[in-house]
Parts: sequence; structure tokens; C-alpha cells
Amino acid sequence: MIFGFVLVAILIGAMMPVQAALNAELTRFMKHPFLGAMISLTIGAIAVLIFAIFKGGVSELKRIGEVPPHLFLGGILGALFVASSLYFIPRMGATAMIAAFITGQLVGSVFIDHYGLLGLQASPVSMTRIIGLFLLFAGLFLVIKKST
Repeated sequence: MIFGFVLVAILIGAMMPVQAALNAELTRFMKHPFLGAMISLTIGAIAVLIFAIFKGGVSELKRIGEVPPHLFLGGILGALFVASSLYFIPRMGATAMIAAFITGQLVGSVFIDHYGLLGLQASPVSMTRIIGLFLLFAGLFLVIKKST
């Protein structure tokens, strides 16, 4: 079961550089640094709204006033990801940018899991995870290292 989820997650992850490159091209087309991000996030919000409508979740919008304010930071962080990818992709390339983002995501995830932050069950860091992070950093280095 988990391998099916992993396969789907890998396929979705493979679309991240496509999304970043499309957003960068949209930004170049619009000739403004953050219009690509704004347009992309707006289209994404519309798509999620359509999914919510079909799944019957729109009626729960009445609870929005009860949401703790810190939970809205997720949207800001999503915007930061999209906007920063527009800045980094032309300067680093898709491979280096995604490799750096994934490295950061896994470092942050290990930290969050270790301490059980944000309502997640604690999963203490293990030597296996430390080795995995080390290998991830080694891979990042190899990806960004210039060929000679």
C-alpha cells in the first residue's frame, strides 16, 4: 500500500520542476517578477475550490472564522515557495533548485518528526535518517557541482 503512495508522490514530485519552469516562463512573458506566481496561485486556488465543490467541502467554509491565525501561514509559505522558485530557476536551473528545495524539505521534515511538531506524532531521529540526510546533501553537492 505505501509503495503505491510513494509511486504517486514521486510522480507528483516529478511535476514540481515542470510547475516551476512554467511559472518562470509565465513570469518572463508577463515581464514582472511576481505576476507569474500570483497568476499561478490564483489558478491553483480556483482548481482547489472546484475540487472542494465536488467533494462537498465548501459548506465547511463557515468555520473559517474559528481557524487559529497561525494556520494561515501555510498559504504564505506556499506563496514563498512559488515566488522563490521564480527567482531561483533562471539563476540555478531546475535541477539545482529542486534538489536544494528537496534537501531543505527533508531536513525540516526530520526536525518536525523528531519533536512531533504541528500535531504530528513524534518519530525520533535515527542513525538511518541521519545517514539519509548526509547522502541527500552529498547528492545535492553532486547535482550543483560544475562539470570540469
